[in-house]
Amino acid sequence: MSKWVSFFKGRCPRCGVGKVFVSPNPYNLPLMLTTNKECTNCHLDFIPEIGFYWGSTYVGYAITVAFSGFTFLISTLIFGFMNSLNLTYVLINGILLFIFCPIFFRFSRMIWLWIAR
Repeated sequence: MSKWVSFFKGRCPRCGVGKVFVSPNPYNLPLMLTTNKECTNCHLDFIPEIGFYWGSTYVGYAITVAFSGFTFLISTLIFGFMNSLNLTYVLINGILLFIFCPIFFRFSRMIWLWIAR
């Protein structure tokens, strides 16, 4: 399996087979935060120490800032909000961030795990 495909499917950074998250659906809210202890295939420890994923908050912050900048650029090009920060942009961006929050959470954890491993 390609490294990119295994990343987007939430698979192990070493072998690309084992699932990192218990539920493959990021919108399964009760299981959204639950990470498997280790890879079922190569036994890579997904939680090597307490607080390991604290670093992923920085990655998540960078992802949301980049996404907000992108939505600002698109809304500026479409609606022409270059002169002032409009309430419409803030509402659209807030709604989109709320919708994509579980996906950004998963991506930030996967990026942090892939960097550390």
